Amino acid sequence: MQIRLFNTLTHKLDDFKPLTPGHVGMYTCGPTVYWDQHLGNMRAFVNNDILKRMFLANGYTVNHVMNFTDVGHLTSDEDTGDDKMEKGAARENMSVWDVAKKYINNCVADMDALNIIRPTHTPRATDHIAEQIELIQKLEKLGLTYEIPGDGIYYDTSKFPNYGVLGGQNLDELRGGARIDVNGKRNITDFALWKFSPTDKKRQMEWDSPWGVGFPGWHLECSAMSMKYLGNHFDVHTGGQEHAKVHHSNEIAQSEPVVGAPWVGYWMHWAWLLLKEGKMAKSSGSFFTVRGLVEKGYDPMAYRYLLLLGHYRQPMEFSYESLDAAATGYKNIVRKVADLIAVDDKTPVNQDVYNDWHDKILGPVSDNLKTAESIVVVQDLLKDKNVNPATKLALIDFIDDLLGLQFADRAKKLHAIESEVAPNEIQELAQKRADAKKSRDFAMADALRGQIDAAGWTVMDTPGGFKLVKKQ
Repeated sequence: MQIRLFNTLTHKLDDFKPLTPGHVGMYTCGPTVYWDQHLGNMRAFVNNDILKRMFLANGYTVNHVMNFTDVGHLTSDEDTGDDKMEKGAARENMSVWDVAKKYINNCVADMDALNIIRPTHTPRATDHIAEQIELIQKLEKLGLTYEIPGDGIYYDTSKFPNYGVLGGQNLDELRGGARIDVNGKRNITDFALWKFSPTDKKRQMEWDSPWGVGFPGWHLECSAMSMKYLGNHFDVHTGGQEHAKVHHSNEIAQSEPVVGAPWVGYWMHWAWLLLKEGKMAKSSGSFFTVRGLVEKGYDPMAYRYLLLLGHYRQPMEFSYESLDAAATGYKNIVRKVADLIAVDDKTPVNQDVYNDWHDKILGPVSDNLKTAESIVVVQDLLKDKNVNPATKLALIDFIDDLLGLQFADRAKKLHAIESEVAPNEIQELAQKRADAKKSRDFAMADALRGQIDAAGWTVMDTPGGFKLVKKQ
């Protein structure tokens, strides 16, 4: 099936053509592990997962690299501010290394809860300092760097003619608006490749280099690690929408002079998850996590389902009201799938019908990840009385592979719970309750219901009598 993706580099929908037939090399910007990842961060990771699942469903193998930024870098794109890892260590009274370990583990646990396929490689920046130093040396030999004494080694963006193309920036306008004093930088868009350690205090993370003791600029790691694990050229690079104008533009500038252009064929950027008051951010205190949702009783799949009802290029406003609505919609689909499992009519899969619906479901996702359209097709499938249960269940398995929503898993658990036979003593209580209701002794009926509930069962009244269901 033809794949189309909105390419930030060309600012249009492009047909996907891999560098190597049947294979996709994919780099996705990962987290800085000084704190937990909020739900907005996880939206980007879910989008990465949908992109990968779409490629897999179309028959590609995928080499997926996602970095963990565990090296301390400064808090702003302008190479100023405080070191995030050092701030995290001070906040928690831990070493920066322990902070990194803690939040890498938390991030992986959240990704697992959202059924995100783990990347092929998850390199850590601190394990690739040598590769980053080597890349700076290559740029230095090309005459693209300069030193600000006491500060660091910088990239001279004036020597890269295409700087800013990805973000749609006009470099002359940027430079024309620059202040006279840019802290020693030749151009306002220049960025740090290597920062020198301060002389008045000891950093927990610092390394020897040809230029002095210090640490890498944060843009550097993605170029160095993608080249190591994907080669000098690869297919797709993704990240949040905020990365296009600075972080990713800097990656291109420091990579293409070394490996040749184009370094990456397709750039994709994910829109933000917002709150009513604005952008979701750790620093503002507007902080929601997957673990927090679970503690409130939500299934993580309800959040994933909510995300797939939107489109990655459009901002999405998060609220518990919208999550509640998504949870209801998700449970309704799980209910219908559980009902299909209960039918078990032994009818074989109709392959022609399967193929037709398969393409209806895959088509929208292959067309720039239109997941909401595919979910509408799923709902139409479940309502279609001309498709037999076996074919529907086979398609649900495909849908779960494509969208990662675990409909079949949740439905099997629901069916198992509903199929479990209550112990004799619970059935006797339920029968006594039914007799009490028939005698209009509602106080006794309510008391018996309470005993049944306390034992972990729910009694449901149906036209044919009562039904006992074990609580989840």
